Amino acid sequence: MKRRMVHFFSTGLAALALTLGAAGTAFAGPATDVVKGKQTALFDLIKQSTPAGEKKIAALFEEMLDYPGLAEGSLGTEWAARSDAEKAEFSGLLKQLVSKAYERNLKKILNYDVQYVSEEGSGGAMLVKTKAKSKTDEREEAVEIIFKMVQKGGAWKVGDIVTEGVSLVSSYRSQFTKIIKKDGFPALIQKMKDKLAAG
Repeated sequence: MKRRMVHFFSTGLAALALTLGAAGTAFAGPATDVVKGKQTALFDLIKQSTPAGEKKIAALFEEMLDYPGLAEGSLGTEWAARSDAEKAEFSGLLKQLVSKAYERNLKKILNYDVQYVSEEGSGGAMLVKTKAKSKTDEREEAVEIIFKMVQKGGAWKVGDIVTEGVSLVSSYRSQFTKIIKKDGFPALIQKMKDKLAAG
């Protein structure tokens, strides 16, 4: 069952490991407080399901996620090779993919318990370690999800998510690099547009 859970939280163009349910056991720490506070607010808004709530969800994503860092990290060495226009287009598309997948996955797991396990520094970032477990299926083992928090403009933001040892940014970078090397950067952009068009 754990293998199924890990697959559910796996990274890719279609789904992102950015999902946690209602808060469980609390762990005190500045970065942890940001993750917990934003997640709690997101779930409250999703449960309300109103047009005004959708705008607030987008605003919370903007506050919570380091979109520029995710974009640069996801392209890796390819980032420097791109023009400003290419960087801007890629970043805009990735932002849409991330936010859509995030909200979609949040809706799927409203009934998860989250335990905030610890918070520790690592290379200038703070790692907020959590464990998520289904409330409805006791057979499913808890999945470890680590939020890599970085400070941008004096605020803590999510720079990466590691699920059972699998990094979101590294996973994206591997996928994107393969596409670019095989078919070129325009092909990656088109695949991202196709994914967004498909919903």
